Parts: sequence; C-alpha cells; structure tokens
Amino acid sequence: MAEGVRKLGALVWDLPTRLFHWLLALLILAAFLSDDNRDIHQRIGIAILALVLFRLIWGVIGGRYARFTSFLRGPKAVLEHLDEMRQPNPPQHVGHNAAGGWMVAVLLVLILAQAGTGLFTNDLITYVGPLGELVAESTSEKITTIHKIMSNLILAAVVLHIGAVLVYFVWKKQNLVRPMLTGRRADLRDADLPPLPDRAPPLWRAGIAAAVAIAVVVGILSLGR
Repeated sequence: MAEGVRKLGALVWDLPTRLFHWLLALLILAAFLSDDNRDIHQRIGIAILALVLFRLIWGVIGGRYARFTSFLRGPKAVLEHLDEMRQPNPPQHVGHNAAGGWMVAVLLVLILAQAGTGLFTNDLITYVGPLGELVAESTSEKITTIHKIMSNLILAAVVLHIGAVLVYFVWKKQNLVRPMLTGRRADLRDADLPPLPDRAPPLWRAGIAAAVAIAVVVGILSLGR
C-alpha cells in the first residue's frame, strides 16, 4: 500500500482547498490593484468574504488535511517544529506543519476581519460601504482607518507566507507549491507517508459549504438595504 502511495503521491490537498487557495490569492491581488475603484473593490471584498466563510466551513467538513483539527496544534508542537528546521534533514509534514498551520489561521482571521470591516467603510465623498449607513459616520471613519491598517498587516503576512515557502524550497529542498497545484506529494519518505491513502471528500459537500457561505453573505448584505 505504501508503494502505491509513493508512486501516485499522497493525496494532501483536495480540489476545493486548492481552488480556495488560488482564488483567494488572485482576489487579494485584485483587491490591492483595485483600491482606487471603489465599486470593483467592493465586489472583490464581498467575494473574498464568501470565500473565507467557505474555508471556515471546509475546515470542519473538508478533507483530512484541510481540517483545522489536522494542523492547529499547541505551542509545544510549534516549538518542536522550529527546532526541526535546524536539522539538516528534518521530517516532512504531509499537510501544514505546526507553525504553518497557525500562519494559515492568522491569515484567515486577518482577511475575514478585513472583508468584514470593508462593509462599513466610507471615503467621506461619494462611497459608503454596504453596511456603512448602519453605524454613525464617526464610527465608519474609525473602521475605515482600521481597514487601511489591516491591509498592511495582510500584505506583511502574505510576504511572510511566500518567504516561508521559498525557505522550504531553497534550504530544505521541499516544494510546497506543486502539491497545491496537483493535490499530491510524491516526495515523502516512507517514514513520513500517511498510514493509509486518503480519499478526496465528495464535491457535493463542497457545494453545500459554498451555498451556506453565499447565503450568509447575502443575508449580511441584506441588512444594509
């Protein structure tokens, strides 16, 4: 069985997780580039909100390595992983390692907060966010300031994330990008292989998660009408 996993590559990232990852990357880039066009920027922000809500649901019902329970570990595990990084030939982690798992969580929280605050922003001239009129103008101005600050935090987190991927590729000779494209890792040693080949979760489950996320966003937006 291990031989079959070695030839095909261990299934790590299911299709919905991969689509989420690359769609989010594209939308974040588009959000930064569209900052001067409020209407387009707003639509992108709403799409990001729905996408992150989907990922939160998928983190509970998705594939093995997409679930939060598979990669959110305690401080001890994080410290152990950082100690492993000093080894010349450290063990390979099938999914997110302990430190990378918390980076994912931080990014999701930051992006969710950014999309959420964006609903209440205004430019004091012509633009008001979908929910901007639900709060006092002074409150909207404060939220707008927070929104701008958080965009810099997200940019820093993204740079750190890309930097970590490059460190693994150059220093540890581990390609973390290819599995996010193909879904599989064929570079794992026998000791690092999962005990059993994993199976992709049914796509109907992803459809339900997407439908719930979209329904939540539509419900939120309806508050501002």
